[in-house]
Amino acid sequence: MQRITPWLWLALAGAALLFVSLGSDFYLYEGERQDAWNGVPQTSHLILLAALVAVGLFILTATGRNPVRGRNVGLLVGVAGLLATLQLGYRMLAPPFDFELRGTETLSLTGSCLWYCLPAEAANADLLAGIWIAFAGCLAVAAGGFLHAFSPTARQMEARPWIAPEQGGANPWLGLAALGAIGQVVFGYTFFTFYTTIGDDGGEIAWSGWLPTPHTSSLVLALSAVVVGLVVAAARGRSPLSPTAVGGLIAVLGFVSASRVLYRIVQPPFGTGPVEIGFAAYLSAIAGVLVLVAGIVYAVTSRRDAGGSAPRTVE
Repeated sequence: MQRITPWLWLALAGAALLFVSLGSDFYLYEGERQDAWNGVPQTSHLILLAALVAVGLFILTATGRNPVRGRNVGLLVGVAGLLATLQLGYRMLAPPFDFELRGTETLSLTGSCLWYCLPAEAANADLLAGIWIAFAGCLAVAAGGFLHAFSPTARQMEARPWIAPEQGGANPWLGLAALGAIGQVVFGYTFFTFYTTIGDDGGEIAWSGWLPTPHTSSLVLALSAVVVGLVVAAARGRSPLSPTAVGGLIAVLGFVSASRVLYRIVQPPFGTGPVEIGFAAYLSAIAGVLVLVAGIVYAVTSRRDAGGSAPRTVE
């Protein structure tokens, strides 16, 4: 445990506070309590990410299996905590309530206090203990991470990267998998129309998939980031898994994300009101299927090639 500084313990304590906060209420609005998952779902995902990064890198550092240098461990934890702190601080100033859905609006990454607006335009809501606990946890994770990064212990700590002995290198199927991963996020969860509904004034409202399906959007974004990361690592010859395992994992991630997108096409989150599915929603699902197919083909071809020739190895 000599590799663990007091600052990493501080970050771990902050992560514990974050886990506690995610099971508590954040707001009291018009007499109703709103917890982290329903009140500010995207923010709660960022809080969870900060907690997982802090705990994961703490464990890897303690066991001597940190894949990056000690300084970078602290920077990763600190940045995750800082992003969560900024987002949560904003949501304390601008709760995502009291908005009117008017026709002819496009709600994507902007356009409503559901996403971002000026604090003066936001509703008044009482902040409950849970959101203050979360804010304290975010500050502890951020401070602990950055202070660890600049400690003498972290500066002396070498990385122990995970590199599989067998590497496949760059491959067209990996490129297609990365393209599909990016495509499912761009088409489904940025500025393209996923749903069209009727607003409070009878007009049409165009929605990106990001706002009405926060849990799906965060999941697809996370899985896509993992796919792209695996592709980049494999292309550089630094994959933590064998080529067959990389392809299999990419296929699984593609299946999960495509299934979730298809579920939200079949089951829109708007109750019984009329909903039109946008063309971009189907493109997002197709992109997820492309990740699945590319992963399967890469796994199969890698296994076949490994059986017929000597694999590329890393010394």
